[in-house]
Amino acid sequence: MNMNILLVEDEKTQNDVLSNFLRYEGYTVFSAYTVGQAREFLKQQPHLLILDLMLPDENGLEFLKEIRKNSTIPVIVLTAQDDEYTQIQCFDLKADEYVDKPVSPLVMTKRIKALLNRVYQNEDVIMVNGYQVNFQKFTVYGADGQEIKMTTRELNILKLLYENHGRTVTRDGMLDAVWGNEYIGEDRLIDTHIKNIRHKLGADAIVTVKGVGYRLKS
Repeated sequence: MNMNILLVEDEKTQNDVLSNFLRYEGYTVFSAYTVGQAREFLKQQPHLLILDLMLPDENGLEFLKEIRKNSTIPVIVLTAQDDEYTQIQCFDLKADEYVDKPVSPLVMTKRIKALLNRVYQNEDVIMVNGYQVNFQKFTVYGADGQEIKMTTRELNILKLLYENHGRTVTRDGMLDAVWGNEYIGEDRLIDTHIKNIRHKLGADAIVTVKGVGYRLKS
């Protein structure tokens, strides 16, 4: 699974060096220098957030508090603030790791890889509209840690859309892939399942391409 990482660090040299290390390791990296930029990149549903606390436009701790209202994304706090009180605040806000600056980019890359391996233990785990979906265990968890009940067919539809990497899946293609020989021509079968998924994961989780089919939100 291709992992996307959001790095929020206002010091350009540090941002560039760590981003380059991570890209060399095969990760896709969104580099943000302000909280405002980070908010925009969060719409891409990254798998990991690396967050500096001292940012030019807003306080990093307040941003982390804001994130935790809507997302369970793993967070590594990377900061020069090494006092105990700040660390406690970060962990109270469910940061996964707290790393003091300065830190070697090589060591930081290893830490990131270890955390991602722990959180996403197999290629069957993805993020959809802020929900963590595990196709191997057939589980879906929301930002609050609560499990969302979904049927096997609903999860198979999500997996099919994900495997098409943003391409539109036709209605016939979806019927063949998910139902196969079990399909006996029920009217509005696809629409009913898409409606149920949207009800559970948000109205914009799946995009309708009129007259063609559906694709997963990008």
